[in-house]
Amino acid sequence: MKCWELRTFRNDLSMFIKLLDDHGVTGDFSGLSTMLTDLDTKSVVEYEIKNLAFYITGTIAGTLPSNQHYCQIFLDHMLMVLNPLVATVDPLYAYNLDFNISLYSSANMAKKAFTSSWHLDRHPNAQNVKYTHPLYHFQFGGKKLELIDPDMSVLSCPRIPHPPMDIFLATHFILSNYYSNKQFAFVNGLLAEHDYQVIIKRAQQRLWEPYFKAFDAGNTNTDLVVGKLFPLFLN
Repeated sequence: MKCWELRTFRNDLSMFIKLLDDHGVTGDFSGLSTMLTDLDTKSVVEYEIKNLAFYITGTIAGTLPSNQHYCQIFLDHMLMVLNPLVATVDPLYAYNLDFNISLYSSANMAKKAFTSSWHLDRHPNAQNVKYTHPLYHFQFGGKKLELIDPDMSVLSCPRIPHPPMDIFLATHFILSNYYSNKQFAFVNGLLAEHDYQVIIKRAQQRLWEPYFKAFDAGNTNTDLVVGKLFPLFLN
């Protein structure tokens, strides 16, 4: 569990902030500096951050309507870690992640045109539910959806299994899925940075290795098991 050491996490966050700044990633990442300061008062990795902002000028491929040329993505994220950590249970005891996306016709357009939202939840109790609830799942929708086209329907399901992401993996997810690496040179620039690679790989070790070990025959984790992560999977 060395990858969960608070000092390591803080050092990664400090370097991450510098990398985003050095490469000129477009957005408002001041919340990360506040988060770094708040971690000084903690004894374990735990944080809550709201409205971390990513700004994208230009049309994102496949976006409808296609005449929207400016995007703002706001990330809200809360992660709480068990203390002490136990290798045989899920290291997280509280978790949520929201991507709230606003599209404008241009950066100078104050009136919001279109909104969408994704959230990644932790649902530990799969008993007595009406629909399948993977322990960690992505879901489209949310309370902040507005101005839905009258011919469009938004359902509250399905819930798509997905491993949890911390602040590093969530940022990496947004950079990889919403910023064109042909338009924004900093995307490939960051990916080429050794320090960035180390931070992301360590984040994957924290959260994704225990998740995917659920498929190992020798898995001893009682929370991260196939039946909870992928309820549709039948042995």
